Order: sequence, then structure tokens, then C-alpha cells
Amino acid sequence: MKLIACTLALCMTATAVHSLDEPALASRWQAPFNTTQTRTINGDSSLTFGAVLSLVAGNNPMLRALEYRLLAARGQIKQAGLRPNPVLELEIEEFGWNAPGLSESELTVVLSQKLELFGQRGARRDVARSELQDTELESDMQAFDLYLEVKQRFCNFAHMQEKLRLAEASLQLANDIVENISFRIEKGASLQSELLLAQIEQQRAQLMLEELKQRKQAEETRLVALWNGIPGATKVIAQEEPDLQGLLTLAESLQEHVDSTRSILRLKNQSAILRAQQSLAAAEGRPILTLFGGIRRFEANNSKSFLFGVELPLPLFDRNQGARESLHARTRSLEYEIERERHGAAAAIRAHVIELRNMAQRHDILDSGLLPKAEQAYRSLQEAYESGRLPYAQLLEAERSLNELRFEHNDILLSLHEQVIKLEALTGVMLQLDKEK
Repeated sequence: MKLIACTLALCMTATAVHSLDEPALASRWQAPFNTTQTRTINGDSSLTFGAVLSLVAGNNPMLRALEYRLLAARGQIKQAGLRPNPVLELEIEEFGWNAPGLSESELTVVLSQKLELFGQRGARRDVARSELQDTELESDMQAFDLYLEVKQRFCNFAHMQEKLRLAEASLQLANDIVENISFRIEKGASLQSELLLAQIEQQRAQLMLEELKQRKQAEETRLVALWNGIPGATKVIAQEEPDLQGLLTLAESLQEHVDSTRSILRLKNQSAILRAQQSLAAAEGRPILTLFGGIRRFEANNSKSFLFGVELPLPLFDRNQGARESLHARTRSLEYEIERERHGAAAAIRAHVIELRNMAQRHDILDSGLLPKAEQAYRSLQEAYESGRLPYAQLLEAERSLNELRFEHNDILLSLHEQVIKLEALTGVMLQLDKEK
């Protein structure tokens, strides 16, 4: 099925980055769900993004609903192509209460058949096909939106999982410092005020940890709801940091293909439906030929005669001209809407790419500059503090700065994924450029 044609491997193992080509365009709006794969969860297992997609594909009812929606649209094509049934008529004349039974009556049996010879049936099928194409697009987009929702919730949970790990490390460091200062006070090498500051920091770290545990449970509940799972001890394996330069290259190439964005494709499908309805309105204005034939029996003399005829409505008045003019005007209106949406989509893609570039620059500054320097500075200050050459207040400030940078780095990674999701939602292209750990 078009809805589930992409495989998980195609989405999750690609590491090379290329500009969009025709095969890539053909796979737009195709969510990477494979309903032939099912997966169960062990209590202590860690889930990759591909495993989560497999769980959703096997357990989310929306995908089944979309399949039946497509079946319903295909049934309309079959319905539109059906011919009218023949009509059997029975007529009895000269039959009255005063007549001796049926001995003086005339009995007529006629079989008639309407013939759609001027394209009415084909026009109905064209309308049904254009509506099926629109249903397929909407089904693909809804499945793709589900994929985006899975990706967003997975990233949120992975982000919170990492945030909790950083908070646990901060609390452990705060505990170690409190223990170290207590030991130094016993030796007369530290002041009581230093212990008070360390204990305050320890309490702050404990409060943050408890808050993050609650928030992680909330994100877990949202994630497992996608496959009707039960929250408990879910763990995920976070995706590796993306190739940001390759990601930007691919994102910038999307600006060349604005005609395949969500809004424009929808408008084009609406235009195709209107054109098909125009053809149907023109076809319905043509006459439908009816052939009939039968037999008439005269009971009075036991004789018979055959009847044959043709019925052809006279098209003296065009009863569909108003409908055709209305459909034509609506089609022309959609052409201008498509032009307007084309400019809007191009601007939206450019804006998202600019945001993505800014986030990539912030990530590079943190990853290759600020974080390594902050870690090096903290190690130097820690050594100076342990040798008694530095007051604890300065070490505390360095510790806070380092923790803030680590949390900011984690937040930027989430923001990068969210910006990618926005581009994917606009263009229908999966920008999955990293591989799983």
C-alpha cells in the first residue's frame, strides 16, 4: 500500500546526504510504517526510534482506519462505473369490473434499457478517481503526521531522559562536594559557610531531580500511548547527533520543490476534482438513449404483436450551464490560490532553514568551544579548591556554569529536532540523516 510503502531500514540507516532527486520526491508523504512487522516490549529493553515506529505500526488503530478509508474510496470508483439496470414494465388495458375476467384485456410486457453513450459513466469514474487520489493524499499526510508525532514524542522523551541523567550527575557531584567539605571542616581546612552553600546547592539539585522525574513520567505516558502501551520502565536509545552540514544542504534543496508542499498538493487535488466535475456536468447535459422492446397480447382474439422503440430526450435547453460556469470559476480561483501558496511555502521553507542554520551554529559553538572550555576550567578550579588555593564560592559558580551549558546543549539538540520536524511537516520529506546508536 502506498500508505506504508517505505521500510524502516530506508528511514533509519541512511547516513550519506544528497540533494533531492526524483526517487526522493516520489517517496514524499510516505510514512515509514511497516504494518507487517510487529514488536513486543520487554520490561528492561531500550527502544530505538525504529523499534518505536514498529510498535506504532502494529498497534496504532489510526493506520487501520486509513486503510479502510482507502477501500471506501475505491468502492466509489466501482460504484461510479456501474451501468443502470434494465426496467421491466407490465401493463394491462381494457380491464374493468364489468368485463368478464381478463378475456377482453390487452397485456403488454416491455423491457427497456438506458444507454449512456456520451461519456456519462466515464465522467463519473473520473470524478471518483480524482476523489480517490485526494483521499490517498490525505491518508498519506495523516500517516505522515502520525510519524511526526511519534518523532516529536520520542525526541521529547529522549531529551527528558538525558536531562534526568544530567540532573542525577549534578546531584551526585553536589553530594560529593558536601562530603568533601565536611571532611575538610573536620581537618580545619574549610569554613562552615562553605558547607552551608554546598548543602543549599545539594538541595537545589535534589529538587530539580524530583521535578524532572515527574516530567519524564509524563513524557513516557505520552509516548507509550501511541501504541496503547503501559508506562513503566520505558527507556529509549537517543539518536546520534545529526550531520548538521548535510542536514542544512538537504534542507536548502527543499526550496526547489515547493510545488510538493502540503498546501499546494491539496489545492492541486481540489483543482483536479473540480475539472472532473466540470466534465461530468458537461456529460450529464447530453441526452441518454433508452431502447425498449416487448410484446402485447390481445386476449379477445388470442393474437400477439411486438413492440420496439427508442426514447431520446431533446436537448433544447442546457440545464447544466450554470453548474459548469460555477465549476470553471472555482477552478480559476484555485489557480490563483496555488500561486499565492507557492510564494508562502517558499518563504516558510526559507525561514525554517534560517532557523535551522542558527541552531546549528549555536550547537557548534557549544559543542566545539564553550563546553570543552568550561569542563577544562572546572577541572582546574576543582584542583585549586582541593589544594586550598580557591574558595568554594568560585568553584560553585564554575559548577553552575558547566551544568547550565550541558543542559543548554541538550535543549539545543531538542530544538534542532523540532525544527527538522517543522520542515518535514511542510514538505513531506524525511530529514533523517543520522543513524541509531
